[in-house]
Amino acid sequence: MAIIPDPRTTTLGRRFRAARLFAGIEQAQLAHELGVSRQTISNWETGRNEPPASAMIRWAKVCDVSLDWLGFGNVPRTEAFEPPTSFGLY
Repeated sequence: MAIIPDPRTTTLGRRFRAARLFAGIEQAQLAHELGVSRQTISNWETGRNEPPASAMIRWAKVCDVSLDWLGFGNVPRTEAFEPPTSFGLY
């Protein structure tokens, strides 16, 4: 099955944001879970910086998404996961 890239989630930062929004988690809450500042979360979501692998693993776990999808975006997502379409990803 071929995966068609979703333009809302083609970058690492956009996938971070989509996963967080889908999980219904605010940046401050995720920052607390990962032990970083809210600004760090924002920087990762906007692509200003990339998180260490350990943060990506915890992000995927907290947001209940596949690490493969979060990191690469080119693998099938679980049936229940669909990136949000109306959360201002653009």
